[in-house]
Amino acid sequence: MHDSVRALPMALRQHPHDSALPRLPAAHIARPRLGEALLASDSRLSLVCAPAGFGKSVLLNECVRRAPAGTRVVWLELLGLPLTPTELLSRLAASLQLSPGPGEPSAELNLLLGRIEQPLWIILDDYPRQTCAELDACLGQLLERAPHTLRWWISGRRRPAWNLPRLLLQGDLQELDAQALALTEAELERLLEQRQQRLPSALAQQLLQHSEGWLAGVCLLLMGGSADNLAERLVAGTPLLQEYFEREVLAGLPPALLHALFTLAHMPRFCAALCEHVLEEPGGAALLLELRQRQLFLHGLDGCGEWFRLWRPLASLLKRLPGGQPPLPAHLRACQWFAERGEVREAVQHALCAGQLEVAASYVQRYGQDQLLIGHSVSQFLQWRDELPASLFSSSARLICLQAWALIICARLDEADRCIAELARFLPQPDARRQQQLLAQYQAVTGVLQRQRGLRSARQHCLEALAVLDESGWSQHILCHQALAQQAMAELDLAQAQQHSHEGLRLARLRGNVLFEALISVDHVHLLAMLGERERALEQAEQSLQQLQGAALRGPVLARLLLMRGHLLAGRGSSAEAEQALRTGLQEAEQCQDAYLLFGYLSLAELASASGEFERARQLLRSAERQMQWLHVPEVRYREVLLLAQGELCLHQGEVEQARSHFLRVQQRFETHALLAPSGFFDLQLRVRQGLALAELALGRVDSAVELLQALLSECWQAGHHSLAGVIRVSLAEAQFLAGHKEAAAALVCQALSEAERLQQPRPLLALQQRQGAWLERIVPQLSDPQWCQQHIGTATPLPAGEVCESLLSKREAAVLHLIAQGCSNQQIAEQLYISLHTVKTHARRINVKLGVERRTQAVARAKALGWLE
Repeated sequence: MHDSVRALPMALRQHPHDSALPRLPAAHIARPRLGEALLASDSRLSLVCAPAGFGKSVLLNECVRRAPAGTRVVWLELLGLPLTPTELLSRLAASLQLSPGPGEPSAELNLLLGRIEQPLWIILDDYPRQTCAELDACLGQLLERAPHTLRWWISGRRRPAWNLPRLLLQGDLQELDAQALALTEAELERLLEQRQQRLPSALAQQLLQHSEGWLAGVCLLLMGGSADNLAERLVAGTPLLQEYFEREVLAGLPPALLHALFTLAHMPRFCAALCEHVLEEPGGAALLLELRQRQLFLHGLDGCGEWFRLWRPLASLLKRLPGGQPPLPAHLRACQWFAERGEVREAVQHALCAGQLEVAASYVQRYGQDQLLIGHSVSQFLQWRDELPASLFSSSARLICLQAWALIICARLDEADRCIAELARFLPQPDARRQQQLLAQYQAVTGVLQRQRGLRSARQHCLEALAVLDESGWSQHILCHQALAQQAMAELDLAQAQQHSHEGLRLARLRGNVLFEALISVDHVHLLAMLGERERALEQAEQSLQQLQGAALRGPVLARLLLMRGHLLAGRGSSAEAEQALRTGLQEAEQCQDAYLLFGYLSLAELASASGEFERARQLLRSAERQMQWLHVPEVRYREVLLLAQGELCLHQGEVEQARSHFLRVQQRFETHALLAPSGFFDLQLRVRQGLALAELALGRVDSAVELLQALLSECWQAGHHSLAGVIRVSLAEAQFLAGHKEAAAALVCQALSEAERLQQPRPLLALQQRQGAWLERIVPQLSDPQWCQQHIGTATPLPAGEVCESLLSKREAAVLHLIAQGCSNQQIAEQLYISLHTVKTHARRINVKLGVERRTQAVARAKALGWLE
């Protein structure tokens, strides 16, 4: 029998360490998530296709040792070497102890395998790495015709030319690739435990990120090292790692493929068309295809298999090897290719890599303000600002304005002031029109800057800029309307805020600009939430998120929408879903260094405080402050916000005097400097006054608390800030109860219960129930039922004060119910009420839940029985 052929007889299969199988490495770790997935499948082919060092053979070895009883196993080590169908027939026949016939190999293999009656597993480990059309065709036929008792397990570095799509559609193929085989955090932790190596969590995360889960790379980096020098090894590599690459990956590659690898190691991303343009050898697209077929560490960047990059460990190593210097001509060709397609960011990046500073500066001028909102564009733009000579980057008024907008986006306001001052060098302009436009651009930037600082003078600058800017300055028009909407919200002029918000959205939609529409939507969502239309706010956030994700646009706008979505979900009591959305948004904000991450940290801290995790809430507030300082955000953007959050946390913990001190400091600061609340926290001053009233209540000064809360409730209601009014109404109900005004308190509770469902914010009532549960349950006995509370908190049935349908259903839900009773279809209801079909279905579902029924006919019958319908 050939040395590379091992058969595992049935009688010996009960011994997991049987010598007929390859020995498992002494330091290997089991990966049940992969083995279980393979073993649970009944596919005829399990294909594990990945580059060297991902643990393919070990994974198959683990699976084989768990073959069902009565299964015959044949393991063939092919070692990646060429193999003909005749040789495959010979090895299989020897392993199965059968004699092959003299016919054509494919036919004889089919006959041979058909003679095996018992279940049979055939493992072809390390399938030939060189293309062999004859072998691929032979096995392709066998896979199509194999008996149901036969299962193939095949690993390799090359994806064979079989009809894999057809096998996949038939359910006969299960495939794992490099990304599936990459180590997870849990697997890395087990590997470190097995090696008795302890790494700080941050360093372990760095190792996983640098290696991208490549098992061999992780093991080679850990060999002979320690936690003290691992960071250095990640940067410089190790001789063992370099030798492994040279022997296992680079050895034997044709010169054209080697050159392609060295070139592509310097490309952040590439596709077939770019390779055709950049690679010196003719047929760059064909070279990329061959790299893909050979599994040479290509990492896919999209779901359609168009864009790739090299895996980071290979790219880093190639850059360090002799001949790995930056290919300047390739960067120039890549710069031209991206510039022709209007992808300015990549064009600039490649121009800088090629050392062409003037070319880079010329492309930077093409940058649009919307491009600053994509991914890491702002930080990259400002990095270019540091790399390019100052004279080039300040050579035009347009470049200066772009710098100012970039600095505003990342809240580096002082630098933006110094930057915009340089526009004076471009005055006077050659004619009156250009002079007027340049001054209007200056006013637009100044207005937005002053809004970021909470200065009331921002309004005048933005209005004067809007009066002068022509149509070519459409992006400045939108940003001025955004600043005016923000200022109006901070001044509680919500009607004015709606006008500017709608105008900003209209202009963005006229331009078909998804990014600017989503940017304005962030503040529009805030506005809807303040108005008490939280369901519409959530729908708006989700719609904008879908548009951004559909256009594959990431960056600060996506982060802000995710954070807003999480905040709204938290407000309606969906804590787990809210935390997930907030953490996702926070991660996105941190990656693009967006100061809006403050909103995420504070929303998470509120969730932690509401669940009694006060220490975690404090840690989140400290993290928020640290992040603001790292990003050089001016204190005016976050100091008072953090003081308010700290005061609210102290209040929850019973540290009333400390809380009151925080609230007073914020109030004094805003009154002394006549400031307005920062973006994202438009009702900050109202919340400070609410905190002071609650502090009065906690200190036993009940009458004072009642007076403060009544004034605040009236102010919120008159301004249309129904969301905060609903929160204050709950606080006022408690204050009235503690003051002995039980009838007034009960009436307020009834109103609060009615509003909580309509406003989608049950959290204040849940908090009140924790503090005053016995009293609250006397008014609404259903609150004693935990299941009812979970499903219905925020509804008001039954209520003692003669409440009817409107107490349980919102006005829109009542209208939907009446049309359902008239026999209207969902489509007819949508048309009559001018709402979407989806919204009709949502209202119908809510009606069923509130009435405790499952079908619309039951809802109508229930409503009639209650006397709500004639």
